[in-house]
Amino acid sequence: MPEGDKTASRPGGRLTNPLMIAAFAGWTDAGEAATGVIDHLAECWDAEPLGEIDPDDYYDFQVNRPTVGIDEDGVRTLEWPTTRLLLARPGGDHDIVLVRGIEPNMRWRAFCEELLAHADEVGVRDMITLGALLADVPHTRPVPVTASGTDDGLARSLGVEASRYE
Repeated sequence: MPEGDKTASRPGGRLTNPLMIAAFAGWTDAGEAATGVIDHLAECWDAEPLGEIDPDDYYDFQVNRPTVGIDEDGVRTLEWPTTRLLLARPGGDHDIVLVRGIEPNMRWRAFCEELLAHADEVGVRDMITLGALLADVPHTRPVPVTASGTDDGLARSLGVEASRYE
């Protein structure tokens, strides 16, 4: 994609300045707060499937087992744990690629490379990751929310801390 171009080709149309928002079930998803946000946004924005990552290389199916269900027609279904990408077009300056998955059990580097290749393919240049950790918070107090950024200029413009995570 040429530098400065804010659209990217995609079957079914071009994406406008796509932004990725990702959450992963696992250690950083206390109470499914992070993945719950993705589910909520997908529903509110009527998101459509964009793709998924083949789970065979990344998950131990003894730890993250597939689930069996019955659909509306009474047909038994099997759903494998994986990372799914959804496309939302909420209007405004950005189309949104929502990512909902499970932290991989193995081959993290390859998983990250594959996810970032999907992002690159549709022209994503900025990514927001969501997480939630357990904390002792009285029900009478606001829940603390922390935000940080890896780009110092962007962090300043948003009024958040520059990330110093190691």
